Amino acid sequence: MKIEVIYIPCTKRDFRLTRICVASIRHWYPEIPIVLVKDLIFRDFDTTEIEQHFNVSIYPQNARIYGWGFSKFEVFLEESKKRFLMLDSDIVLAGPILEMLEKYNEDWVVIDEPFTMETLYRWYFDPEKIKIHDPEFSFPNFTFNTGQLVGFTGILKRHDFDKFIEWSEPRVQLFREAFTFGGEQPLLNYVLMKKLSKKEITLHRLKFMVEGMSAESKGVLIERIKKREGYPFIIHWHDGKDGVMIPSMKNISRNDLLLFFEDLYYRKVGVSSFNQYLRIQYEYKLELLRVFMINTIRNNDKIRGILKGIVNKYDKLFRS
Repeated sequence: MKIEVIYIPCTKRDFRLTRICVASIRHWYPEIPIVLVKDLIFRDFDTTEIEQHFNVSIYPQNARIYGWGFSKFEVFLEESKKRFLMLDSDIVLAGPILEMLEKYNEDWVVIDEPFTMETLYRWYFDPEKIKIHDPEFSFPNFTFNTGQLVGFTGILKRHDFDKFIEWSEPRVQLFREAFTFGGEQPLLNYVLMKKLSKKEITLHRLKFMVEGMSAESKGVLIERIKKREGYPFIIHWHDGKDGVMIPSMKNISRNDLLLFFEDLYYRKVGVSSFNQYLRIQYEYKLELLRVFMINTIRNNDKIRGILKGIVNKYDKLFRS
């Protein structure tokens, strides 16, 4: 079944990866609609450049601050029915994959991944503790990483999650003793598993992702990608992307793939290699400064007290 649009949730902190992800999609698919779902939890950020040069649009926001993957629910809970591919920002397309994904007509196509009880408890939930809240729940002996999936809007409803999410800004995940990992991943796994058991949805598990540190990703040849020959999978760096803001990405496995698509991005935008270097260095040092200031404020009672006094003073002025 045809995929109509690709959604990419993104924040200011991972926007460098978002640019890389978009460039990789456009390398294989110049025309498919791409929509960024912005979460302003780390502050607002300008997307004008990527919109203009890569034919990208911005999802109309119902909230400004979502937190840890919860912006995805804005797409899932749309009323109209539309076939989509959802990708996290820390992903690149190693080849044209839409045609392969479109062979499946199930409501949801998710990654077929191995799991152990250890990874279940670490990245998803504790099935026995979920039964405290839902005695009918039966764990189907599979899990799926939610960084990449195909689905339909209009199938899931807000009331499916009302018991487990406080719809504030940012969203608050409830029952953390049962849902042992944060964000949307354990909740979406649980709800789709529940609906699958009740035959309310159909679901297909498919191996179309490899991890950034995997043997499969190590075998990817950039020359083949340059020739647009490619590979039938995406690469996801969820398994280890510490240091992504470091300009060289030196601590990231297969950083050459990320940097290749980053160069494609800036070439399309018309930024010289030197200016690309300056921009990446500037973004890196600005983020370091911001983290330093946040940590300084957080760890210094005196500074926090001064800032609180200033906020209270101006709050009184605005209210008077």
